[in-house]
Amino acid sequence: MKKFFVFLAFTCLFCAVTDVEGLEDLLGTDIQKCLNCLCHSRSGCWSRFNCAKYSISYEYWVQGGSHSRGPHNDEKDAYANCMKDENCILNTIKSYTERFGERDCNCDGTFDCKDRLAIHLFGDACFNPKFGSVYASRFNHCAAQVGVHEMAAAEGTCVVEVY
Repeated sequence: MKKFFVFLAFTCLFCAVTDVEGLEDLLGTDIQKCLNCLCHSRSGCWSRFNCAKYSISYEYWVQGGSHSRGPHNDEKDAYANCMKDENCILNTIKSYTERFGERDCNCDGTFDCKDRLAIHLFGDACFNPKFGSVYASRFNHCAAQVGVHEMAAAEGTCVVEVY
């Protein structure tokens, strides 16, 4: 009986921790390489914490799944805690950039890092993205180092139907 209660307590603790955090471990993965370049392109530096500071507003965080790390009293606390945790920041950006499905913003037949950057910057209006030379240069500098496909300052040949 004692083993059952120990097992039950461990299971409850595991469920509570998993439920509160709900995070994939993205550190050291291919998606992290992409998001590193996305952040470097956006902020001009290598820190995801600066990327969060410059481009993850509270609204973005909510639309990106309201990921959380550690105990919190309310949503504002959860947002602040997430912005202090690299893996939580990565999960937020990943979720935000997947919120429209695997949208091929530049119509090249694949959903890749360039599409994620387009969604990160332009949201739903990501088609035929015009990144500009600064974003493209930063992105390509990072991409060459980590093995992500480089991009042009303007991407795509999509024909977007207007209804």
